[in-house]
Amino acid sequence: MNLPHQEPIRFAQEILEEKEDYKIISCIFPYIPTLPMVSEAAAQSSASFAQDENSSEPKIGFLISLKNIEELIPLDDKEYKIKIEKSFNFGAMTEFVFELIKDEKVFVRGNLTIAIADEKTE
Repeated sequence: MNLPHQEPIRFAQEILEEKEDYKIISCIFPYIPTLPMVSEAAAQSSASFAQDENSSEPKIGFLISLKNIEELIPLDDKEYKIKIEKSFNFGAMTEFVFELIKDEKVFVRGNLTIAIADEKTE
């Protein structure tokens, strides 16, 4: 994935599955993640929808909001997958729903909103 993040803050590693309405991203954390780390991983995973294969430069996105972040099962590992799906889009802003999963169990779910910087204003 084309992200500006570096270790130890880069959690989203690679796109494992791409469908029109959702993506599954592998995520590796340096230690058992906290909910803020999971939220950051989900925000990084949203970049999979903005990948431009013709550009070596990552698009710059800004996390606007988080809501309904819920831990369903206590986190106990450093490697998970994030399933992320577009909920709705309004101009440069997109809301996503995500799930942190491992072995077909959902550990965390929530919503986030990302704004993609307009290339004219960068």
